[in-house]
Amino acid sequence: MVNNVTNRFIDCFNLLKRRKVISSGRQFCIGLGIYPQSWSKILKGERAVTVEMIRKSAILYKFNTNYLFLGVGEKIIGNANKSKREQFSPNILKDKILHIPVKAKAGYKDQFNDPVYINDLDAYSLPGDSFKLGTYRSFEVEGDSMIPALKSGEVVICSKVDDLVLWQDNIKSGYVYVVVTRDDVLVKRVVNRIKEDRCLELISENKLYESIILDIEEVREIWLVRMRFSVFPHSSIEHREDLLDNYLDLKDVVKRQREELAEMRNVVAKLLENNKGVS
Repeated sequence: MVNNVTNRFIDCFNLLKRRKVISSGRQFCIGLGIYPQSWSKILKGERAVTVEMIRKSAILYKFNTNYLFLGVGEKIIGNANKSKREQFSPNILKDKILHIPVKAKAGYKDQFNDPVYINDLDAYSLPGDSFKLGTYRSFEVEGDSMIPALKSGEVVICSKVDDLVLWQDNIKSGYVYVVVTRDDVLVKRVVNRIKEDRCLELISENKLYESIILDIEEVREIWLVRMRFSVFPHSSIEHREDLLDNYLDLKDVVKRQREELAEMRNVVAKLLENNKGVS
């Protein structure tokens, strides 16, 4: 029975790929929270699917459990019979940048492949053609680990770096990326060590923070930082205005002192003249 369930599970997976609900086996693994190596062994018949995999696939991809256990009914039920293109109009998010604020980071790392979740994120567009072609996200920076390059509360706009097979060549050492892992969403300067050590080294600008060595299997998505939004520093302008006010006040004080000194010189001159007349 286990073998039959596993084989039917693989049939459902293949149906998802044919209908382009998922683009790759890696995407499928990330959605279920399993390692690609484990999935590879299942595909080779060396391991059976787990109850937890079946539970998650029924929730996320609408696998029909009656089909999995009994071989009865459609392989996939509900909207999952349709591709993402059929479920959501491609025009909804066309030329849009999806925004992930700090409060949404925890949900994003777990649901970034869920079309319903993605469709609920705030989306916006920018003028010009710089962000019209490709897939873009904006992330809110949190904390002081990237000071002075990035400050908490600033927003970075990023373009997606293509799938794992291209990361080795497309991730440029020394550039700043948003790295989505199984546990967190990080903004760091990256050293690409995939070819040598199958890992990335994540470096903070703030020297108080130590570097992070991240196994490539822990990485779910990578986004190249292309632009940032920051709050305009009105405080510096106000400071200059304060300095100008102080200067003008000081100028008035100096003017009054000059006038008082002139009066004192006149008084002294008159006293001297009077003294000469007396003598």
